[in-house]
Amino acid sequence: MRVFLAKGLLLVMGLCALSVFVVPEALKKAIHASPGTKSMYIENQASLYMTLQTGLSASDVLQSESKTTVSLPHTWGTQMQQPVGHGWYEINFILDPEKPKPNAVYLPRAIMNANAYVNGHWIGGHGAMDGDIARHWNKPYLFQFSPDLLNSRHNVLQIQVAGYSNYRSGLGRVWIGPSELLEPLHSKARLWQVTGSFLASLLAFGGGVLILIFAQAFKQERVFLFFGLALVVFALRNVGYFSDWAPFSQSVWAMLVHNLHAWFACLFSIFMIQYMKLPWKGAVLGLWIYALAATAVLTLTGHGLLLHNTVWWLAPLVPITMLLACMLLIRAWKNNSMEASLIAGSAIVFVSLSLRDMAIMVDRLPNESLLLSQYSGLFLFATASYILLSRYKHLLEKLSASNEELHRELEKREQQLFAQFELIRKIEEQRVQDEERKRIMQDIHDGVGSSLVSALNLSDTRPLEPDEMREVLQECLDDLRMAIDSLDPQSEDLLALLGNFRWRYERRLKASGVSLKWRVKEIPALQGYSSRDLFDLLRIVQEVFANSLKHSKADRIELSVQVDPDLKHIYLHIVDNGVGMPENSIVRGRGLAHMGIRAKSLAIELYTGFGPGKTGFGVYMRIPLVRQRSATLNPQRPASAA
Repeated sequence: MRVFLAKGLLLVMGLCALSVFVVPEALKKAIHASPGTKSMYIENQASLYMTLQTGLSASDVLQSESKTTVSLPHTWGTQMQQPVGHGWYEINFILDPEKPKPNAVYLPRAIMNANAYVNGHWIGGHGAMDGDIARHWNKPYLFQFSPDLLNSRHNVLQIQVAGYSNYRSGLGRVWIGPSELLEPLHSKARLWQVTGSFLASLLAFGGGVLILIFAQAFKQERVFLFFGLALVVFALRNVGYFSDWAPFSQSVWAMLVHNLHAWFACLFSIFMIQYMKLPWKGAVLGLWIYALAATAVLTLTGHGLLLHNTVWWLAPLVPITMLLACMLLIRAWKNNSMEASLIAGSAIVFVSLSLRDMAIMVDRLPNESLLLSQYSGLFLFATASYILLSRYKHLLEKLSASNEELHRELEKREQQLFAQFELIRKIEEQRVQDEERKRIMQDIHDGVGSSLVSALNLSDTRPLEPDEMREVLQECLDDLRMAIDSLDPQSEDLLALLGNFRWRYERRLKASGVSLKWRVKEIPALQGYSSRDLFDLLRIVQEVFANSLKHSKADRIELSVQVDPDLKHIYLHIVDNGVGMPENSIVRGRGLAHMGIRAKSLAIELYTGFGPGKTGFGVYMRIPLVRQRSATLNPQRPASAA
């Protein structure tokens, strides 16, 4: 990793050297070199006439004698003391019969606006010559004209330049020649000076917006807010490179743009301090104060000394930014951080290109030289893209690791839950078995045991007759059979239980000389009743039959089952034709009392009374189709029981 970083740092340093020394000269040669250079007139000398008058004509200037000879490229410098003025550059050229006749004029640089005249005839121009002068300072000019305007030998080309004092206003070299040779040069220059500046600024702005959104979305990444703001400020600062429109007056717009130089350097420096987590609160506060002070000073001094003020106000920020960038490079080397290397490299590239642009701004380099600090936006955009991609990748890896950890934890929890479920299932099975054993024991105790105890108590008083012994044994057998029936898987089906009861009880009925009339219709399945509940219901039926055989002296018993039209209740009636019993005597006798207790526990309604024709004895039950555990017994007697 360190080898990779070392190569990356060397690449950054190489790019810095190329951006300051090699690239500008290579671009200059690529833009201005052409196979047809010998077919052109490249003028490096001109006569200059400076004036504050805006209404002069080309012929008036041509007749003036107050001219000085200057070398091109040329800047006004201190030659013009007023804020706005005009410089008329007069170039004399003699047509060479060995060269093609020219029909175009190419100006690599004319700051701010320019008009061109050939032999006193206007051939083109860009921008206003008075008032609020537009910003065409970074755009190349190409003027085409008719060769008929040229004289056969001696010709005069006049370039009128309108500009601001001490704003690098002036004129670069002048190219005169055929349009087919000058148009490619103009296109190349416009590509690098205007289109390239626009694309680099647009990328920086887009990267800044994305970084701001990223930093706002993730609170732990709030440090990148300053980086995003710096990129947005950088893009706004570059608007003048490719746009001649301004939302404010020229003076206000110039102040704003040059103030953004200081703001970008301060914001980027604050970002590097916080990125490295340096405890330099005083330095951060100082940078904020510095940016505000630079804005105030540049605004108050006016744009007459704008460039020089900008240079001197930005000069102290150069060593600060470079120091922080070098510290960040050292930290990147120690931590094997490519992200930190890119941030530091972007800062170094910006400072290097800015130093070169400052040299042009203070006339240490010709005004025709290419400005390149705006192209550091490409490095800033690449850095922002790497930050977003690397952080996004880190978040994805973190999310993937979290998902894997969560998956492992879920598997572990699932195994634990499965083990607990198995344990609970076994406990529940054991509980059900215990309850079933308890129920069977209770049924045998209540049925068989009760019958045997009663017989045993009776035998203590007198010996049992064979018929009495047979009856006791029959009751015990019936109770035992019912306990066995309750173990049947179909024990939750009422009709199936009644059918089993009929089959087991029918022999006893025949032995007693009693006929059974069975009137059972299909009924819906009962809901909410357990097998224990239905077994208790069957106990009531058994008790009714037993009492009828013992006490009623009946020779016929009728059992009917039907459902009401509303499908809410099932009616179960048992009626005999015996001697009968007083109506509503449910409280009398232990058997009837037991039936009442069982009916109440099941939340069903049970009534006793006469059979049809006021003869015999009947037990009438109204059973809810759906059992409600909280249901209360309604004491009203159903009409069908009357």
